[in-house]
Amino acid sequence: MGASAAAKLVRNTVVNGVGNLTAIVVGLALTPFLIHRLGLQTYGVWALALTIAFAGGYASLSELGIEAATVRYVAESHAERDLAALSRSVGTSLAVFCAVAAVLAPLAVALAHPLVLLLGVPIHERHDATVCFALVGAQLIFEIPARAFVAVLEGVQRYAVYQLVESGRGLLQAALYVLAILQGRGIVGLAGAFALSSLVSLVALCIAAHRAVPGLRASPLRASRAELARVLGFGSEVFSLRILSTVYRQMDRVIIGVALGTRPVGVYEIANKVSLGVGGIGSLTASAVVPAAASLRRHGALMRDMFVRGSCYAMAVALPFEVAAFIFARPLLLSWIGPSAAPAVGAVRLFCAYGMLQSTNNVASTMIFGVGQIRLPLAVGALATLLNLGLSIALVRPLGFSGVIVGTLIANGLAWPVLVWYYLRVFDCPLGEWWRRLIAPNLPGLALQVAVSLPLYAAVGAHSRSLILTLCMVAASVAVSLAAFVSIGLRGEDRRALLHTARSAAGLRSPEVSA
Repeated sequence: MGASAAAKLVRNTVVNGVGNLTAIVVGLALTPFLIHRLGLQTYGVWALALTIAFAGGYASLSELGIEAATVRYVAESHAERDLAALSRSVGTSLAVFCAVAAVLAPLAVALAHPLVLLLGVPIHERHDATVCFALVGAQLIFEIPARAFVAVLEGVQRYAVYQLVESGRGLLQAALYVLAILQGRGIVGLAGAFALSSLVSLVALCIAAHRAVPGLRASPLRASRAELARVLGFGSEVFSLRILSTVYRQMDRVIIGVALGTRPVGVYEIANKVSLGVGGIGSLTASAVVPAAASLRRHGALMRDMFVRGSCYAMAVALPFEVAAFIFARPLLLSWIGPSAAPAVGAVRLFCAYGMLQSTNNVASTMIFGVGQIRLPLAVGALATLLNLGLSIALVRPLGFSGVIVGTLIANGLAWPVLVWYYLRVFDCPLGEWWRRLIAPNLPGLALQVAVSLPLYAAVGAHSRSLILTLCMVAASVAVSLAAFVSIGLRGEDRRALLHTARSAAGLRSPEVSA
């Protein structure tokens, strides 16, 4: 792809990476504090309450795919300098989100107690759990409309502003969580803090979106039926994928809660936190490509280059973290949480195996939204989710909470080759080129990382209970892989293009290379 476009994409990715890394670090730092103060059982209740929130929860289904469609059309309108069309798209999505929030928030509050009963929360915790669920449901009145302003910032690629708001919310939320726990307010205090941070985030995002697009008129009164039909036309397919991804992310907790109780949910959530942290580091490399792909959708050669090189770089970042977490899972958990986390070691390794498989498709699965060709991924995802659901229910009792992860790994492992084939076809990339430019450059790093990490684990890691020492071993393991990727795996034009793009993104001059 063009040097300037590549540099912009890298800068946006780095900005998203810093923001995501901040959220990951804050979340990982808070987890042992919450577990030790609340106990695994109550922490499991809190994890279940968050399944009804928008961010990663079932409430995200309510946006009907409109957010992703709005990002796409805002990107197109912004590229064509059509402020009126941009305002119509945003106004229409905001109107829908406000209407959905006005219905969904009261409904979630009303269903709080029945949900607590369904999930088998112990009797002595049901009152606090009901209030907690109700507050998390009520804050949807702020959280859902905010997505229209998120779409604006993503569509015009103002990721620095968006991540600044998100990081601010995360830090505010963390401070409020600590204050609530220290004051003995338990999960009710956590839910109240969550609701307050959602209100602050809504106000900040609204201000940021209007500053990012001078002249923007983001009002529900500017909603257009024609625009709604256009947004829903694309959004309906995205919505179907949203259903699948949301069901995949949340069904494990519900299945475990109903079948095994809230304490195993807490143990599962420990493994899930590690998975989200490691996966978040890997997926950040694909975080900025949707608006970029939408802007370049008519340029086939650039799209193909973004797919091949982007996927190679994304895999080079994601795979080392997954491998390191797989190898050092035990010392990581025991030094981070303590002995109570030991049952989660196997689950962490299963999550990492799934992450390794997905690392090849992080960029492609995101780009496909930008070009709007998602029907086959939708069908494959639906079949994989149904198989995952059936396997998870069947395996949760004989294998414990790890059974739901085994179901995920099997179902998505079967879907993986079909999706790879489709991405190669959409982006017109021969299988041989995909192997030569994506897989092969990452093999030296993988081999050297394993060769270094296994002896290191046997000599030091297996007995370590120091979090700092364990993180140093993980860092060394990842560094070996990355160094081998750049110095051995990448060759010729691809290496020169990477170095040139990195210099351009940093604002440094370098000799021109073809991109």
